[in-house]
This record gives sequence, C-alpha cells and structure tokens, in this order.
Amino acid sequence: MPLAHARGRQHRSQPLFQEAFVLNSSISRRSRTAGFTFIEMLLVFVIIGIMLSITVKSVRGTWVASSRRSASREVTSYLFRARAIAIQQSRTAWLVRSGNVLKILVDSSGTPVRLGTQIDMSARYGATLGAPSGKDTVQFDPRGFAVYVAPAPKFTVQIGTGTDTLCVTGLGRITTRSCP
Repeated sequence: MPLAHARGRQHRSQPLFQEAFVLNSSISRRSRTAGFTFIEMLLVFVIIGIMLSITVKSVRGTWVASSRRSASREVTSYLFRARAIAIQQSRTAWLVRSGNVLKILVDSSGTPVRLGTQIDMSARYGATLGAPSGKDTVQFDPRGFAVYVAPAPKFTVQIGTGTDTLCVTGLGRITTRSCP
C-alpha cells in the first residue's frame, strides 16, 4: 500500500508541477508583451489634447468675464468712494480718468488734492477704460449730486470682446443697468 499510495501521490503531484510550469511560462509571456503600443498611446494623447482644448476655451472665457466684472466693480467702488467723500467732507470731489488710471481728487481751499491711491486698471485687470460721453471727470458736489450738463458721464470697461458700461445720473446714482 505505501508504494501505491506513493505512486498515486506522485501521479497527482505531477500535473500540479506541469500546471505550475504552464502558469509560469504564460506569466513570462505576458510580461514580455505588457504595456501599450505606440498607436494606443498616440490615440490617448490625441483624445486628452482635444478634451484639454475644449476645457481651456471655456475656462478662459469664464476667467475673462470674471476679470471684466471685477474691473467694473472697482470702477463702481471708486465712483461711490468719490461721492461718499464729497458728502462726508462737505466738499467738491472728482473722479478723474486719465487713460486707464482712476484717481479721486478733493477740493482743499480751491486746490484739487489727490485723496487715496490711484488705480491702473490695465495693470491690475488688463482692462481698457473709456469715456464714450467724452467726459473723463465726474464731479460730485457737497450734497453728492453729479455736476454736469448733458450727456450723463459714462465709463466703459473692456476686456477682450466684452464691454461693461457704468453711468452716473444727475442725482449721483451710479448704475450699470439702463444707462441713459
């Protein structure tokens, strides 16, 4: 019995060794062919490039619109600041546009004096300021009313193809909608 048992064991273990050799040889065959072909890699890079170009265009448009809105808010805040200074100090105040630079001037015994810092919209936001009404200066009287004849002062903020328009009414109201 022990011989038969040993032979049976040998007979049973022999296919296991053969399977192990088969698995081992197939693993080595797989490791030699592992990886991607040049065509597969090229296809992946082309697809990634197309997806990236679509994403960059949409993100760039959003970024430009956001920069334009930020620049418009900055111009609006300077207009509000000039008006508030005129009311608080009971003096005439001016918002002056010189190219793409905005600054606030206050009347000091008949002499305009710059108050605060000036801002270069081109350097900070890449924006171009314009004055389609032809007025580069908005004057606020001590009550906060805008002193002008006609037409109402307007400022445009342009980045790329988008443009925002800001208006000042005679009562000193600053608006981005329904400019006259």
